[in-house]
Amino acid sequence: MNDSARSVVIERLVPAPPRVVFEAWLDREALQRFMCGGPGVRVTRAECDPRVGGEFLIVMNVDGHDLPHRGHYLEIERYTRIVFTWLSHLAAEGSRVTLTFADRPLGQTMLTLEHIGLGDAEIRHKHQVGWSHILSELSDLTTPRQVE
Repeated sequence: MNDSARSVVIERLVPAPPRVVFEAWLDREALQRFMCGGPGVRVTRAECDPRVGGEFLIVMNVDGHDLPHRGHYLEIERYTRIVFTWLSHLAAEGSRVTLTFADRPLGQTMLTLEHIGLGDAEIRHKHQVGWSHILSELSDLTTPRQVE
């Protein structure tokens, strides 16, 4: 089976500029706030060394169980692209995530997430749901707030 058949691709228009959205992926405190793979999931620990070859660790607490998600950064192209490996209880060696950040009018970003090297349809579905929730949380985190 080729990688495209074992992948998840999600596009999300985020109402914040690419610089802001990009930097959130490389900031430990931001990761701790938005890398929640579903309702009721919380991040109990986040670490990152945001450089090519650097590693990250995100521990998600799901139903009282800490589940580590780890990897290392393969590419970091300022404000346009990040590529990293992804290893978790559902994703084995060879799993890789590519994020692309495209500038859109009105200070928005078209964020595309592609996760390749996933297993069967159930695992792909779980990642589709998890990444979709994460991108919603990221969008909420990076959206400029109106002062009332």
